[in-house]
Amino acid sequence: MNLKSVFALLAAGTFLVACGADEVVNSNDEAKEKATVTIKVVDNHDGSPIAEAKVYSVVDDDEEMTDEFGLATWKKQVLGNHVFQVSKKGYATIQTRVTVEEKGMGDVARVPDVVAQVDMYKTGVNAKGTVLYVDDEGNKKAAAGVVVYASLPAVFVPSEIADTTDKNGEYVFANLPEGVAIDIAVGQKEFDKKKYSVAAPTQISVAGQYRAGDVVKAPILTMTPAAGEVVLVNSNLSKIDTNTNITLTFSSELVADSVKDNWRVSRGGTNVLTTATLSSDKKTITIAPVSKTWTKGSTYTVYGTAYSQDGGVFYASNTGTNRLTFEPGTGSTAKAPENLSGLKAVASEDFAGRFVVSWTAPKGSDVVAYNFYYKTNKMNDYEFYTQFDLFDIDENSIMLRENSFSGTGVTKVSFIVLPENASGLEADVSKAKAVEYKFED
Repeated sequence: MNLKSVFALLAAGTFLVACGADEVVNSNDEAKEKATVTIKVVDNHDGSPIAEAKVYSVVDDDEEMTDEFGLATWKKQVLGNHVFQVSKKGYATIQTRVTVEEKGMGDVARVPDVVAQVDMYKTGVNAKGTVLYVDDEGNKKAAAGVVVYASLPAVFVPSEIADTTDKNGEYVFANLPEGVAIDIAVGQKEFDKKKYSVAAPTQISVAGQYRAGDVVKAPILTMTPAAGEVVLVNSNLSKIDTNTNITLTFSSELVADSVKDNWRVSRGGTNVLTTATLSSDKKTITIAPVSKTWTKGSTYTVYGTAYSQDGGVFYASNTGTNRLTFEPGTGSTAKAPENLSGLKAVASEDFAGRFVVSWTAPKGSDVVAYNFYYKTNKMNDYEFYTQFDLFDIDENSIMLRENSFSGTGVTKVSFIVLPENASGLEADVSKAKAVEYKFED
Protein backbone atom coordinates (compact mmCIF):
# COMPACT_ATOMS: atom_id res chain seq x y z
CA MET A 1 0.00 0.00 0.00
CA ASN A 2 1.32 3.41 -0.89
CA LEU A 3 1.10 5.27 2.42
CA LYS A 4 -0.08 8.85 2.06
CA SER A 5 0.27 9.94 5.69
CA VAL A 6 1.73 8.34 8.77
CA PHE A 7 1.94 8.98 12.50
CA ALA A 8 3.53 7.01 15.33
CA LEU A 9 2.00 6.02 18.65
CA LEU A 10 5.42 5.34 20.12
CA ALA A 11 8.43 7.43 21.08
CA ALA A 12 11.27 7.48 18.56
CA GLY A 13 13.77 4.70 19.08
CA THR A 14 11.34 2.20 20.65
CA PHE A 15 11.51 -1.21 18.99
CA LEU A 16 8.31 -2.13 17.09
CA VAL A 17 7.89 -5.73 18.18
CA ALA A 18 10.10 -8.39 19.70
CA CYS A 19 11.06 -10.94 17.05
CA GLY A 20 11.95 -13.67 19.51
CA ALA A 21 15.42 -15.18 19.23
CA ASP A 22 15.67 -18.93 18.73
CA GLU A 23 17.48 -20.70 21.57
CA VAL A 24 19.07 -24.14 21.30
CA VAL A 25 18.23 -26.17 24.41
CA ASN A 26 19.86 -29.50 23.58
CA SER A 27 23.25 -30.46 22.27
CA ASN A 28 23.93 -31.28 18.65
CA ASP A 29 25.51 -34.46 19.94
CA GLU A 30 22.03 -35.98 20.28
CA ALA A 31 21.17 -37.84 17.08
CA LYS A 32 17.56 -37.21 16.03
CA GLU A 33 15.62 -36.12 12.93
CA LYS A 34 12.87 -33.98 14.51
CA ALA A 35 12.77 -31.16 17.03
CA THR A 36 10.68 -30.12 20.00
CA VAL A 37 9.53 -26.54 19.52
CA THR A 38 8.60 -24.54 22.63
CA ILE A 39 6.71 -21.26 22.31
CA LYS A 40 7.37 -18.95 25.27
CA VAL A 41 4.67 -16.26 25.57
CA VAL A 42 5.36 -13.16 27.68
CA ASP A 43 3.93 -9.66 28.24
CA ASN A 44 5.95 -7.13 26.25
CA HIS A 45 5.65 -4.50 28.98
CA ASP A 46 7.01 -6.33 32.03
CA GLY A 47 8.19 -9.67 30.59
CA SER A 48 5.86 -11.73 32.80
CA PRO A 49 4.70 -15.11 31.42
CA ILE A 50 1.20 -15.28 29.98
CA ALA A 51 -0.78 -18.40 30.87
CA GLU A 52 -3.75 -19.81 28.94
CA ALA A 53 -2.75 -18.15 25.67
CA LYS A 54 -3.86 -20.10 22.62
CA VAL A 55 -0.99 -21.17 20.35
CA TYR A 56 -2.18 -22.36 16.94
CA SER A 57 0.15 -24.22 14.58
CA VAL A 58 -0.63 -23.38 10.98
CA VAL A 59 1.43 -26.37 9.76
CA ASP A 60 -0.19 -28.93 12.10
CA ASP A 61 -3.64 -27.27 12.08
CA ASP A 62 -3.82 -27.82 15.85
CA GLU A 63 -3.58 -25.70 19.00
CA GLU A 64 -2.10 -25.83 22.49
CA MET A 65 -2.63 -23.63 25.59
CA THR A 66 0.31 -22.12 27.46
CA ASP A 67 0.96 -23.28 31.03
CA GLU A 68 1.60 -21.12 34.10
CA PHE A 69 5.10 -20.43 32.79
CA GLY A 70 3.77 -19.21 29.44
CA LEU A 71 5.04 -22.31 27.62
CA ALA A 72 3.40 -24.38 24.88
CA THR A 73 5.31 -27.35 23.49
CA TRP A 74 5.14 -28.97 20.06
CA LYS A 75 6.97 -32.26 19.65
CA LYS A 76 8.29 -34.06 16.58
CA GLN A 77 8.48 -30.98 14.37
CA VAL A 78 10.08 -31.69 10.99
CA LEU A 79 12.74 -29.56 9.30
CA GLY A 80 11.56 -26.29 7.78
CA ASN A 81 9.53 -23.24 8.72
CA HIS A 82 6.70 -23.54 11.24
CA VAL A 83 4.18 -20.70 11.60
CA PHE A 84 2.32 -20.14 14.87
CA GLN A 85 -0.44 -17.70 15.82
CA VAL A 86 -0.66 -16.70 19.48
CA SER A 87 -3.83 -15.11 20.87
CA LYS A 88 -5.45 -14.25 24.17
CA LYS A 89 -8.32 -11.98 25.18
CA GLY A 90 -7.06 -8.51 25.94
CA TYR A 91 -4.00 -8.93 23.73
CA ALA A 92 -3.39 -8.48 20.01
CA THR A 93 -2.90 -11.70 18.03
CA ILE A 94 0.73 -12.29 17.02
CA GLN A 95 2.08 -14.49 14.23
CA THR A 96 5.60 -15.88 14.52
CA ARG A 97 7.75 -18.21 12.47
CA VAL A 98 10.15 -20.81 13.86
CA THR A 99 12.75 -22.53 11.72
CA VAL A 100 13.81 -26.08 12.49
CA GLU A 101 17.28 -26.75 11.08
CA GLU A 102 19.71 -29.64 11.05
CA LYS A 103 22.95 -28.80 12.86
CA GLY A 104 24.72 -32.15 12.58
CA MET A 105 27.57 -33.27 10.38
CA GLY A 106 28.02 -36.28 8.15
CA ASP A 107 25.25 -38.84 7.68
CA VAL A 108 23.79 -38.58 11.21
CA ALA A 109 20.82 -36.22 11.62
CA ARG A 110 21.22 -33.95 14.64
CA VAL A 111 18.24 -31.58 14.94
CA PRO A 112 18.31 -29.31 18.01
CA ASP A 113 15.19 -28.31 19.91
CA VAL A 114 14.11 -24.67 19.73
CA VAL A 115 12.56 -22.15 22.12
CA ALA A 116 10.95 -19.09 20.49
CA GLN A 117 9.81 -16.15 22.63
CA VAL A 118 6.67 -14.28 21.58
CA ASP A 119 5.97 -10.86 23.11
CA MET A 120 2.27 -10.06 23.46
CA TYR A 121 0.83 -6.51 23.42
CA LYS A 122 -2.24 -5.48 25.38
CA THR A 123 -4.99 -3.80 23.36
CA GLY A 124 -7.08 -0.78 24.29
CA VAL A 125 -5.36 2.24 22.76
CA ASN A 126 -7.72 4.41 20.67
CA ALA A 127 -6.63 6.71 17.85
CA LYS A 128 -8.85 9.51 16.58
CA GLY A 129 -8.26 11.85 13.67
CA THR A 130 -9.84 14.20 11.15
CA VAL A 131 -9.51 14.39 7.36
CA LEU A 132 -10.22 17.64 5.44
CA TYR A 133 -10.03 18.60 1.78
CA VAL A 134 -9.40 21.94 0.07
CA ASP A 135 -12.04 23.04 -2.46
CA ASP A 136 -11.50 25.19 -5.59
CA GLU A 137 -11.79 28.37 -3.56
CA GLY A 138 -9.20 27.32 -1.01
CA ASN A 139 -11.67 26.49 1.76
CA LYS A 140 -11.10 23.47 4.00
CA LYS A 141 -14.07 21.15 4.27
CA ALA A 142 -14.80 17.90 6.07
CA ALA A 143 -13.77 14.94 3.90
CA ALA A 144 -16.68 12.57 4.47
CA GLY A 145 -16.67 8.99 3.22
CA VAL A 146 -12.88 8.69 2.95
CA VAL A 147 -11.37 5.27 3.73
CA VAL A 148 -8.51 5.55 6.22
CA TYR A 149 -6.13 2.62 6.77
CA ALA A 150 -4.09 1.74 9.84
CA SER A 151 -1.12 -0.55 9.24
CA LEU A 152 0.53 -2.42 12.10
CA PRO A 153 3.83 -4.32 11.94
CA ALA A 154 3.51 -7.50 9.89
CA VAL A 155 3.62 -9.81 12.95
CA PHE A 156 0.15 -8.65 14.04
CA VAL A 157 -3.03 -10.40 12.85
CA PRO A 158 -4.67 -8.53 11.23
CA SER A 159 -1.86 -6.18 10.23
CA GLU A 160 -4.20 -3.68 8.55
CA ILE A 161 -7.55 -2.27 9.60
CA ALA A 162 -9.74 0.42 8.04
CA ASP A 163 -12.35 2.99 9.01
CA THR A 164 -14.45 5.45 6.99
CA THR A 165 -14.70 9.11 7.94
CA ASP A 166 -18.09 10.39 9.08
CA LYS A 167 -19.85 13.57 7.92
CA ASN A 168 -17.40 15.61 9.98
CA GLY A 169 -14.39 13.93 8.38
CA GLU A 170 -13.56 12.08 11.60
CA TYR A 171 -12.35 8.47 11.98
CA VAL A 172 -11.57 6.24 14.99
CA PHE A 173 -9.33 3.20 15.35
CA ALA A 174 -10.32 1.47 18.56
CA ASN A 175 -8.60 -1.21 20.63
CA LEU A 176 -5.15 -0.86 19.07
CA PRO A 177 -2.17 -2.61 20.70
CA GLU A 178 -0.19 -0.48 23.13
CA GLY A 179 3.38 0.64 22.49
CA VAL A 180 3.33 -0.18 18.78
CA ALA A 181 4.03 2.07 15.77
CA ILE A 182 0.96 2.56 13.57
CA ASP A 183 1.03 3.90 10.02
CA ILE A 184 -2.03 5.83 8.83
CA ALA A 185 -2.85 6.03 5.11
CA VAL A 186 -5.69 7.86 3.38
CA GLY A 187 -7.23 6.51 0.18
CA GLN A 188 -8.15 8.70 -2.78
CA LYS A 189 -11.61 10.22 -2.84
CA GLU A 190 -13.55 12.31 -5.37
CA PHE A 191 -15.01 15.65 -4.29
CA ASP A 192 -16.65 18.10 -6.70
CA LYS A 193 -15.73 15.76 -9.62
CA LYS A 194 -12.04 15.90 -8.72
CA LYS A 195 -9.87 13.23 -7.16
CA TYR A 196 -8.21 14.16 -3.88
CA SER A 197 -5.37 12.59 -1.91
CA VAL A 198 -3.10 13.53 1.00
CA ALA A 199 -0.43 15.82 -0.42
CA ALA A 200 2.61 14.23 1.24
CA PRO A 201 3.46 11.65 3.93
CA THR A 202 3.83 12.99 7.47
CA GLN A 203 5.85 11.24 10.19
CA ILE A 204 5.16 12.21 13.80
CA SER A 205 6.89 10.64 16.80
CA VAL A 206 4.74 10.88 19.94
CA ALA A 207 6.73 11.06 23.17
CA GLY A 208 5.89 8.55 25.91
CA GLN A 209 4.47 5.05 25.81
CA TYR A 210 0.74 4.77 25.32
CA ARG A 211 -1.08 2.14 27.36
CA ALA A 212 -4.47 0.48 27.18
CA GLY A 213 -7.23 3.02 27.77
CA ASP A 214 -5.26 5.97 26.37
CA VAL A 215 -6.65 8.07 23.53
CA VAL A 216 -4.24 9.34 20.90
CA LYS A 217 -5.24 12.37 18.85
CA ALA A 218 -3.79 12.05 15.37
CA PRO A 219 -2.84 15.17 13.38
CA ILE A 220 -5.36 16.62 10.94
CA LEU A 221 -4.80 15.24 7.46
CA THR A 222 -5.55 17.60 4.56
CA MET A 223 -6.37 16.27 1.09
CA THR A 224 -5.57 18.25 -2.07
CA PRO A 225 -6.40 17.61 -5.75
CA ALA A 226 -4.45 14.63 -7.08
CA ALA A 227 -2.88 14.89 -10.51
CA GLY A 228 -4.29 11.83 -12.23
CA GLU A 229 -2.46 10.09 -15.07
CA VAL A 230 -3.75 10.85 -18.56
CA VAL A 231 -3.42 7.86 -20.86
CA LEU A 232 -4.08 7.66 -24.60
CA VAL A 233 -6.31 4.57 -24.62
CA ASN A 234 -7.29 4.50 -28.29
CA SER A 235 -6.57 6.17 -31.63
CA ASN A 236 -7.21 5.55 -35.32
CA LEU A 237 -3.75 6.62 -36.50
CA SER A 238 -3.05 3.20 -38.02
CA LYS A 239 -6.28 3.27 -40.03
CA ILE A 240 -6.39 6.78 -41.48
CA ASP A 241 -7.21 7.15 -45.17
CA THR A 242 -6.87 10.39 -47.14
CA ASN A 243 -10.27 11.65 -45.96
CA THR A 244 -10.35 10.23 -42.41
CA ASN A 245 -10.35 12.53 -39.38
CA ILE A 246 -7.96 11.79 -36.51
CA THR A 247 -9.50 10.59 -33.23
CA LEU A 248 -7.54 10.37 -29.96
CA THR A 249 -9.36 8.96 -26.93
CA PHE A 250 -7.97 9.46 -23.40
CA SER A 251 -8.59 7.84 -20.01
CA SER A 252 -9.71 11.05 -18.26
CA GLU A 253 -11.93 14.03 -18.97
CA LEU A 254 -9.94 16.83 -20.58
CA VAL A 255 -10.06 20.58 -20.05
CA ALA A 256 -11.56 22.14 -23.18
CA ASP A 257 -9.05 24.99 -23.20
CA SER A 258 -6.22 22.49 -23.57
CA VAL A 259 -7.65 21.25 -26.88
CA LYS A 260 -8.59 24.33 -28.88
CA ASP A 261 -5.58 25.85 -30.68
CA ASN A 262 -3.30 23.44 -28.81
CA TRP A 263 -3.24 20.38 -31.09
CA ARG A 264 -1.54 20.56 -34.48
CA VAL A 265 -0.48 18.35 -37.37
CA SER A 266 2.74 18.76 -39.33
CA ARG A 267 4.03 17.25 -42.59
CA GLY A 268 7.73 17.40 -43.34
CA GLY A 269 8.24 19.78 -40.43
CA THR A 270 5.59 22.25 -41.66
CA ASN A 271 2.22 22.65 -39.98
CA VAL A 272 -0.91 22.02 -42.02
CA LEU A 273 -4.19 23.81 -41.28
CA THR A 274 -6.48 21.72 -39.04
CA THR A 275 -9.30 22.03 -36.54
CA ALA A 276 -9.44 20.27 -33.16
CA THR A 277 -12.64 19.63 -31.21
CA LEU A 278 -13.48 17.87 -27.94
CA SER A 279 -16.27 15.29 -27.71
CA SER A 280 -19.29 15.70 -25.42
CA ASP A 281 -17.84 13.23 -22.90
CA LYS A 282 -14.63 15.35 -22.90
CA LYS A 283 -12.39 12.34 -23.53
CA THR A 284 -11.93 12.28 -27.32
CA ILE A 285 -10.10 14.83 -29.47
CA THR A 286 -11.05 14.94 -33.17
CA ILE A 287 -8.62 16.60 -35.58
CA ALA A 288 -9.67 17.32 -39.17
CA PRO A 289 -7.80 18.88 -42.12
CA VAL A 290 -9.37 22.15 -43.29
CA SER A 291 -8.76 20.98 -46.87
CA LYS A 292 -10.74 17.83 -46.00
CA THR A 293 -7.95 15.60 -47.28
CA TRP A 294 -4.50 14.28 -46.32
CA THR A 295 -1.78 13.61 -48.87
CA LYS A 296 -1.50 9.88 -49.54
CA GLY A 297 1.91 8.39 -48.76
CA SER A 298 3.10 11.38 -46.71
CA THR A 299 4.13 11.06 -43.07
CA TYR A 300 2.27 13.33 -40.65
CA THR A 301 3.01 14.08 -36.98
CA VAL A 302 0.29 14.90 -34.46
CA TYR A 303 1.44 16.92 -31.46
CA GLY A 304 0.05 18.90 -28.53
CA THR A 305 -0.62 18.84 -24.77
CA ALA A 306 -3.87 17.80 -23.06
CA TYR A 307 -4.75 18.51 -19.44
CA SER A 308 -7.26 16.48 -17.45
CA GLN A 309 -9.82 17.94 -15.09
CA ASP A 310 -7.79 16.70 -12.11
CA GLY A 311 -4.48 18.17 -13.25
CA GLY A 312 -2.99 15.28 -15.22
CA VAL A 313 -0.99 15.96 -18.39
CA PHE A 314 -0.53 14.12 -21.71
CA TYR A 315 2.20 15.40 -24.03
CA ALA A 316 2.86 14.46 -27.65
CA SER A 317 6.03 15.88 -29.21
CA ASN A 318 6.61 17.18 -32.74
CA THR A 319 10.15 15.78 -32.77
CA GLY A 320 12.12 13.13 -30.93
CA THR A 321 10.29 10.81 -28.56
CA ASN A 322 6.56 10.83 -27.70
CA ARG A 323 5.63 11.34 -31.34
CA LEU A 324 2.27 10.36 -32.83
CA THR A 325 2.55 9.72 -36.59
CA PHE A 326 0.42 8.36 -39.42
CA GLU A 327 0.61 7.78 -43.19
CA PRO A 328 -2.74 8.27 -44.98
CA GLY A 329 -3.80 5.36 -47.15
CA THR A 330 -1.33 2.79 -45.82
CA GLY A 331 -2.87 1.83 -42.53
CA SER A 332 -6.40 1.55 -43.89
CA THR A 333 -5.38 -0.76 -46.73
CA ALA A 334 -2.70 -2.75 -44.92
CA LYS A 335 -3.44 -6.45 -45.09
CA ALA A 336 -1.55 -9.71 -45.11
CA PRO A 337 -0.07 -10.77 -48.44
CA GLU A 338 -1.57 -13.56 -50.46
CA ASN A 339 -0.02 -17.00 -50.25
CA LEU A 340 2.56 -17.87 -52.87
CA SER A 341 1.93 -20.67 -55.38
CA GLY A 342 3.97 -23.23 -57.32
CA LEU A 343 6.15 -24.16 -54.33
CA LYS A 344 8.74 -26.78 -55.35
CA ALA A 345 11.82 -28.49 -53.86
CA VAL A 346 14.24 -30.22 -56.22
CA ALA A 347 17.81 -31.50 -56.09
CA SER A 348 20.42 -29.15 -57.47
CA GLU A 349 22.14 -30.36 -60.61
CA ASP A 350 25.11 -28.08 -60.07
CA PHE A 351 25.98 -28.86 -56.42
CA ALA A 352 25.87 -32.24 -54.73
CA GLY A 353 24.25 -32.18 -51.31
CA ARG A 354 22.25 -29.05 -52.09
CA PHE A 355 18.69 -28.47 -53.22
CA VAL A 356 16.53 -25.59 -54.40
CA VAL A 357 13.20 -24.39 -53.03
CA SER A 358 11.32 -22.23 -55.53
CA TRP A 359 7.87 -20.66 -55.86
CA THR A 360 5.70 -18.27 -57.81
CA ALA A 361 5.44 -14.94 -56.04
CA PRO A 362 1.96 -13.74 -55.04
CA LYS A 363 0.51 -10.85 -56.97
CA GLY A 364 -0.83 -7.54 -55.76
CA SER A 365 0.88 -7.45 -52.39
CA ASP A 366 3.87 -5.60 -50.96
CA VAL A 367 5.99 -8.65 -50.11
CA VAL A 368 9.36 -7.74 -48.62
CA ALA A 369 10.46 -11.09 -47.13
CA TYR A 370 9.75 -14.81 -46.99
CA ASN A 371 9.55 -16.77 -43.74
CA PHE A 372 10.71 -20.41 -43.91
CA TYR A 373 9.26 -23.07 -41.59
CA TYR A 374 10.48 -26.67 -41.71
CA LYS A 375 9.74 -30.15 -40.33
CA THR A 376 11.76 -33.34 -40.83
CA ASN A 377 10.32 -36.84 -40.63
CA LYS A 378 11.75 -36.98 -37.07
CA MET A 379 9.89 -33.85 -35.91
CA ASN A 380 6.28 -33.40 -34.76
CA ASP A 381 5.94 -29.67 -35.45
CA TYR A 382 6.94 -27.10 -38.02
CA GLU A 383 9.61 -24.78 -36.64
CA PHE A 384 10.81 -21.40 -37.86
CA TYR A 385 14.01 -21.79 -39.89
CA THR A 386 14.89 -18.30 -41.07
CA GLN A 387 13.66 -15.23 -42.96
CA PHE A 388 14.92 -14.29 -46.44
CA ASP A 389 14.32 -10.76 -47.67
CA LEU A 390 14.01 -9.92 -51.35
CA PHE A 391 17.74 -9.30 -51.66
CA ASP A 392 18.58 -12.81 -50.43
CA ILE A 393 16.66 -14.75 -53.07
CA ASP A 394 17.23 -15.37 -56.75
CA GLU A 395 13.96 -14.77 -58.62
CA ASN A 396 11.84 -16.41 -55.92
CA SER A 397 14.12 -19.35 -55.23
CA ILE A 398 16.77 -20.21 -52.67
CA MET A 399 19.46 -22.91 -52.51
CA LEU A 400 19.78 -24.84 -49.25
CA ARG A 401 22.20 -27.45 -47.90
CA GLU A 402 21.00 -30.97 -47.07
CA ASN A 403 23.29 -31.16 -44.03
CA SER A 404 21.45 -28.16 -42.51
CA PHE A 405 18.52 -30.53 -41.85
CA SER A 406 20.17 -33.97 -41.73
CA GLY A 407 20.46 -36.09 -38.63
CA THR A 408 19.99 -39.63 -37.36
CA GLY A 409 17.08 -41.20 -39.21
CA VAL A 410 16.23 -38.04 -41.18
CA THR A 411 15.19 -38.93 -44.73
CA LYS A 412 13.06 -35.95 -45.76
CA VAL A 413 12.23 -32.38 -44.88
CA SER A 414 9.06 -30.38 -45.55
CA PHE A 415 8.77 -26.62 -45.93
CA ILE A 416 6.03 -24.02 -45.57
CA VAL A 417 7.03 -20.63 -46.96
CA LEU A 418 4.97 -17.61 -45.93
CA PRO A 419 5.41 -14.17 -47.53
CA GLU A 420 5.51 -11.09 -45.28
CA ASN A 421 4.78 -7.45 -46.15
CA ALA A 422 6.29 -4.16 -44.98
CA SER A 423 3.74 -3.91 -42.16
CA GLY A 424 5.06 -7.17 -40.69
CA LEU A 425 1.91 -9.08 -41.65
CA GLU A 426 2.37 -12.71 -42.64
CA ALA A 427 0.25 -14.67 -45.12
CA ASP A 428 -2.52 -16.92 -43.79
CA VAL A 429 -0.94 -20.25 -42.86
CA SER A 430 -4.29 -22.05 -43.16
CA LYS A 431 -4.16 -21.42 -46.92
CA ALA A 432 -0.51 -22.35 -47.32
CA LYS A 433 0.77 -25.51 -49.02
CA ALA A 434 3.80 -27.54 -47.91
CA VAL A 435 6.53 -28.87 -50.18
CA GLU A 436 8.62 -31.96 -49.43
CA TYR A 437 12.22 -32.76 -50.29
CA LYS A 438 13.61 -36.29 -49.91
CA PHE A 439 17.29 -36.86 -49.27
CA GLU A 440 19.13 -39.09 -51.72
CA ASP A 441 20.24 -42.49 -50.44
